[in-house]
Amino acid sequence: MEPLQQLIDSYMNTYRAIMWRMKDRAVDSRGLSETVRLTENTIRLRRQKPGLWRVSEVRLLAEYFGLPDNACVRLEQELAPFMSQALQMPPSKRRLLEQATQLHLRRMSANKRLDWPVEDIEKLRKGLQQFEANACVG
Repeated sequence: MEPLQQLIDSYMNTYRAIMWRMKDRAVDSRGLSETVRLTENTIRLRRQKPGLWRVSEVRLLAEYFGLPDNACVRLEQELAPFMSQALQMPPSKRRLLEQATQLHLRRMSANKRLDWPVEDIEKLRKGLQQFEANACVG
């Protein structure tokens, strides 16, 4: 899972760069609305709670700001295989992963939700670090 960890780190760097640009520039909500295909009210909500931006929206924002979006694209591609791999783990190991990430992977999979909000990606990033550290110890 280490390559996924590195990919998430790259994605989070892109996300932070986007958030800096949104703060530095007076970005028009209407322009963003057209780019990410969300209502202006949703854009305002996302600005208040940036953890709600989704992986696909961050990719569109990267394009909007002229930033590389390859980490976003790759993460979108890797979430489905990660979920399959995680759900095939022995139940005890999967529970440890879920505890470390604070995510309910079965529920997320049942909802077919692979366009994760940034706050869940951040939980996954931190949880994978903890999970891998514990796996090395145990």
